Amino acid sequence: MIEFFRSWCEGIIVAVMISIIIETILPEGNHKKYVKVVIGIYVIFTILNPILGKLNTNIDFSKQLDLATIETSTDVSTENIRDLYVGGIKETLKHKIEEEFGYQVNSITIAYDAKYENIEKITMSIQDSNVAQVEKIEIGNQQEAQAQTKKDYPDIRNYIAENYEVDKTKIIFQ
Repeated sequence: MIEFFRSWCEGIIVAVMISIIIETILPEGNHKKYVKVVIGIYVIFTILNPILGKLNTNIDFSKQLDLATIETSTDVSTENIRDLYVGGIKETLKHKIEEEFGYQVNSITIAYDAKYENIEKITMSIQDSNVAQVEKIEIGNQQEAQAQTKKDYPDIRNYIAENYEVDKTKIIFQ
């Protein structure tokens, strides 16, 4: 019995020492009061644990309180998550290009691999924000007209390549 009290007191002393060390190390701030509550619960648990262990009570709270079982569903549509992920990247990219580079983004299409881990290709339609979009007029050779009207946007290409880890050759401007 004396050995029981001795080990119990040692456990309490260790718990108090650990709590003092943690409170000393912890900086002042909003979270300190929450940490003190957790430390207090730890010390109380350390004090009560041997007593509750000696009582050896097996209480089934579900029988005592007659709690209803609540079924939860963890089925999350991965397609919805992917749509949110892709939409977030599109909106972020569109906002960044419009704010930082001063271009207006008409459309963005992003192609991913099967697991949505890597971006395979980005296709974007961009125009200067101060120029109204005019319908394409083709006179003469079609390939020459496309070569003259198509811009490369190297600053945007570099930004996307660096921040989204996409090969520069896979970024296409229309």
